[in-house]
Amino acid sequence: MKYILITFCSLFMMIAANAQDFIKDDEMANTVIKADDEMKVLYFTASWCGPCKMMKPGIAKMASDPDAVGTIYKMDIDQNITDDIIGISGVPTFMFIKNGTILGQHTGAMGDSGLKTMFAKHAKMKPTGNALTYKPVPSKYDLVAGAHPKLTKKNLETVWHNEANLNKLAWSIYNNLEDTKDLQAGLNLVNRSFELKKNSGTLFLKTSYLNKLGATKDALSTGRKAREMMVANGEHTGTIDKLLTEIKG
Repeated sequence: MKYILITFCSLFMMIAANAQDFIKDDEMANTVIKADDEMKVLYFTASWCGPCKMMKPGIAKMASDPDAVGTIYKMDIDQNITDDIIGISGVPTFMFIKNGTILGQHTGAMGDSGLKTMFAKHAKMKPTGNALTYKPVPSKYDLVAGAHPKLTKKNLETVWHNEANLNKLAWSIYNNLEDTKDLQAGLNLVNRSFELKKNSGTLFLKTSYLNKLGATKDALSTGRKAREMMVANGEHTGTIDKLLTEIKG
């Protein structure tokens, strides 16, 4: 009986440890996205994250709790790109998923009771949200570094897989920098963004970049395409009309 008990406890400890192992990008399909009606918790963390270290005992406690309502999978944001694709902006971040569908998300440190409450809350939810998009979209573009010391390929790579983050950084470059190399790096981000998601706002931004770089002919052509897309989508064309007028001089 003692041997059986020891064996059972050892097995349970192995299962609990596996429940909070670090996973890689290519393991998502067989773990977090697996459709088995069980809630999965994708926990984004990093070795340098102070709040993550503070929460480590609580996470371990949740993972080994026999009454736990979900399985925890850790992911190091410095070793993977899933966080870049999803658009995770900080750690610790918890993403709650069931059958590949996002139930909810929380960023920030919490105590043990907060963790337990949050897990229980999401476990009751039905998977009616958006499916989790986590696979990288191949690109015909290469990363282009700028002249600014922060516009390195390594830094730009962190936004390369997320359309919203690409546009946010591209607008910041456009509004704050003047060096041609920086603007070319920004334009490359815009092209990548449109590759990920085709929308009129990104074409408007591309038109602005081309105009600022002095590529008048290309700016007019891109601006007209942006306007056509806006009309097709029933969007207001005032901003693009104004920009096209400015480009024409």
